[in-house]
Amino acid sequence: MAGPRWILHIVVWNSTLGPPLSGLLSLGLGAIAVLGQAPFHLWPIFGFAMMGLVVMMDGASLQKRRFASAFWRGWAFGFGYFLAGMFWIGNAFLVDAEKFAMIMPLAVTALPAAMGIYWGLAGGVAMLAWRAGATRLMLFGTCIALTEYARSHLFTGLPWNLPAYIWTPGGVWSQLAALIGPYGLTLVTCVLLTAPLCLSSPTARSRRFGQIGCAIGVAIAIYAYGFERLLTAGGVDPMAGKGPIIAAGQAGFSQKEVWDPANSVRVAQTYLNLLDAPEAQKADIVVWPEAAFPFLLLEEPLVLNQIQEKLRHRTLVVGSVRRETANEKSTYFNSLLVFDVESGGLTTRSIYDKFHLVPFGEYLPLRTVFSALGIASLVAYDGEMTPGPAPALLNVPKAHFADPRICYEIIFPLFNMRAKGKARWILNVSIDAWYGDILGPDQHFAQARYRAIETGMPLVRAASGGWSAIVDRFGRTVAQHRSGAGYAIAKLPDYGSLTPYARFGDGLFFVMAFALLSISLWRHNRY
Repeated sequence: MAGPRWILHIVVWNSTLGPPLSGLLSLGLGAIAVLGQAPFHLWPIFGFAMMGLVVMMDGASLQKRRFASAFWRGWAFGFGYFLAGMFWIGNAFLVDAEKFAMIMPLAVTALPAAMGIYWGLAGGVAMLAWRAGATRLMLFGTCIALTEYARSHLFTGLPWNLPAYIWTPGGVWSQLAALIGPYGLTLVTCVLLTAPLCLSSPTARSRRFGQIGCAIGVAIAIYAYGFERLLTAGGVDPMAGKGPIIAAGQAGFSQKEVWDPANSVRVAQTYLNLLDAPEAQKADIVVWPEAAFPFLLLEEPLVLNQIQEKLRHRTLVVGSVRRETANEKSTYFNSLLVFDVESGGLTTRSIYDKFHLVPFGEYLPLRTVFSALGIASLVAYDGEMTPGPAPALLNVPKAHFADPRICYEIIFPLFNMRAKGKARWILNVSIDAWYGDILGPDQHFAQARYRAIETGMPLVRAASGGWSAIVDRFGRTVAQHRSGAGYAIAKLPDYGSLTPYARFGDGLFFVMAFALLSISLWRHNRY
């Protein structure tokens, strides 16, 4: 009983804390929780932080204004979590520092503050039915998972650093995403990692150890599921796939260098030289990043002619801004272009226009309001980019249809339902150079690998300033390239059958959430 007593002392103590100190403690717990995310994946630290947050909620349950206290503590945790995990967004405002540096502090703090609201709501709503015992762990974990789902969909959505992603993609635990997706894995993660607090429940010892035994049983089952999937997958071999040889890479420039007009020729020549690299010479398909060239590629015949001369039998997939003009008005798209050479001429085989644009990055929401405040989007062509009509399939010669994702479209599970059962691989291009060289590129790459696990399709990724890689359908990296000019090269890994998550989406997650909420409410009303 020693354990329950000292936990009780902590709960009673933190119930006396005022907003400043309780908020500071919660913020600190949130800040260390980010060590669970890429590139660290220190899941025990995330678990410790989550248990600390539950104890903070226990303290809030003893205060008069339970909902307000729980919301405040949850919000402070979320603010610390997202501030420590996404401070790197400030680097984007330094690319054009003269224009945007002044608003960097606001942007770096405003986004985490807004996303922290979801964690605050999770705490506040859970407090409505909070009671001592294991059911509060199920209740709180479910509320977090549901509010993380809301964060991923409301106001254009931003499902960055979901708790599910503390598990290294391609590892045993990450395989559960093929069954219940990232929101189901978030729910399971939050409940299981706080399960040790069952030992502090004011119940009989046999019941406490029974609850721990149940949690251990669930963890063993999850581990067995992931272990079996990876056991049947075999080893990782860059040339084991039956698909075409793909070289995915970048020229190694920072975004500031790319945007400097004095570097336009150097950037273009570096990419053209990459077509002569040994890896590119071996490839059937060459993939370059989003907006690889600092100009409208389709309107530069000299560069297109040089691509034609060097490309020969290969296919080139490259990101580029493109323009359409009608009635003397131009619209700009962030596009993915597919080229090959037919009858001696360079042919544009297919085009995908980015559908999910980045707010404030590629377009300005509430334009009238923010324009009046002197705030503009970071990437502006005559004002802002135009979204494409919808997610689509991409026809890539020498390969099956691809599910195209430009930049942060890759972080949205179930983004392209048109690809379901038709696409055989995911093609992601990005400019991770916006993020600098700390945390951002690693987090983006880790989330991209989860899409392979969820869909059962391999992933090909080319990212300037980030990870260019070829990933198998289990989320394991087959080939990768991180910095400087170069390629990751491998045969396109085989695709599998549709995973349960690809078939049924988030249905199983909602069934799990409903079941746990029902148990929690039943227990709350019974006692």
